Amino acid sequence: MKYTLKYTLIITLFFILSSCGNSSEKRTYIKSPVDNLITTYIDQQNFSVILADMNYDESKNSYFHKYRIIIPKTQKASSEKTENDFEIVNTDWKKVTPITFEKHQNDLGMTILSKKEGVLDKKTAPAGYDNYVGNSNYGEWKTNSNGSSFWAFYGQYAFMRSMFGWGSGYRNYRYDYDDYGSYRGSRNFYGRNNTYGTKNYKNTNSTWAKKPESFKQRVQSNVKKSASSMRSSGYSSNRSYSNSTNKTTRTSNAYSSSSTRSRSGGFGK
Repeated sequence: MKYTLKYTLIITLFFILSSCGNSSEKRTYIKSPVDNLITTYIDQQNFSVILADMNYDESKNSYFHKYRIIIPKTQKASSEKTENDFEIVNTDWKKVTPITFEKHQNDLGMTILSKKEGVLDKKTAPAGYDNYVGNSNYGEWKTNSNGSSFWAFYGQYAFMRSMFGWGSGYRNYRYDYDDYGSYRGSRNFYGRNNTYGTKNYKNTNSTWAKKPESFKQRVQSNVKKSASSMRSSGYSSNRSYSNSTNKTTRTSNAYSSSSTRSRSGGFGK
């Protein structure tokens, strides 16, 4: 009887501690706007999410992102494709945690979430690399005067340069794209010589690009401290998802039904 009571108390204590641990995990997890985008576009087989802009409000100590979502529509019978073959959604400013801002501080103008043929990819890559660059339906590789191969969209798809936020003189070289093929889905990719991302973003119309370097340095310092403080307090803004559409359902407790869509159409910031 004495031993039975002892083991009963041990088992009870185990379940109490386990329950507290699970409760703590739910309490400290903070969803990011990217999580909501996964929910919103979960039924799409192909889409891309680009970090279109970012900002920091010093008076409120708050961090923000803007996203551009690109969704290819069902292909038409006509061989002449236009901008109407894509649904473009430009979100309003979305408040993000210091952890999320720090995670993507080098990703301006990059694809930070994509799905290709139902497979989800949360690794950062140059805009367009996930579904369009290297796809013979949209363009071809050409060779310049020094022998380097670069990607060129067909005439009817020239608008895609603006869709991806590529500035004048922006080129995607074959050696970078080939390297990306080796790393896709396994790690973030910024080009062989780190030629892509925030420091080299060519869209000078973005809010972030217009900020002075002194401001950017302050933000970098502040977000590092804030993110570290959040993590030490047990907070997290990162959630793992299944790579397969078939394994990712709307009933998962990782998701919320709220939508981030604000307006669609056009390529403005």
